[in-house]
Amino acid sequence: MPDSIRRSASPRPARRAVLVMLWAAMIVTGAYGCLEPTTSPRPSPSLIELDFTPPPTTGPSANAEGSPRPTLVSWPIGWDVAFCGALSEVVTAQELVIDVERAIDEDANRDAMGLARELTLVATGASQLLAELPEWGGAGEVVASLAALMDLGARAGTEYETHLDNNRRPPLRRARALRREIADAVPAANEQLQVLADVGLSCPGTPLELESP
Repeated sequence: MPDSIRRSASPRPARRAVLVMLWAAMIVTGAYGCLEPTTSPRPSPSLIELDFTPPPTTGPSANAEGSPRPTLVSWPIGWDVAFCGALSEVVTAQELVIDVERAIDEDANRDAMGLARELTLVATGASQLLAELPEWGGAGEVVASLAALMDLGARAGTEYETHLDNNRRPPLRRARALRREIADAVPAANEQLQVLADVGLSCPGTPLELESP
């Protein structure tokens, strides 16, 4: 074979070997790249929080059954403690209205006199505590209702005392008329107390409900 033909044919196997080696190197590099941990940027924490933060609601929240839950409200600092202290006295006064009449019915006049005097003192003290409450518009109605009840209670206590001191019937009739007014006003006061309970108020040891004489 002439030398010129041998020179033109000899480079082909060498080029083929080079191409095969390059192709193998590319395959190995690609496979190694699949094993490397990705370096692509992750979402920032702010974006993740944005994805999972529920939108704000403007109305009452709903539970799993779909019924609205009461929305908790805030009151002035210390208002709840002061209110619960006053309410405790109101509850006691309501109980005394019931007890003094029961003692009179049982002809236990000495006990009735002690209860009547206590009713006057407790109702008057409760009225003062209610008047000293920090101002909060969310409880204006219930405070006014309780204050009105305590005014009736103090007046009833005084009439009971007058009756028991002198055994006079007119003061007893007036006391019993005031007692009926108290009974008529209790349901509305209890509804207003329930509203406070629904928005998160609680008074340890004192029920948010008044007894009716």
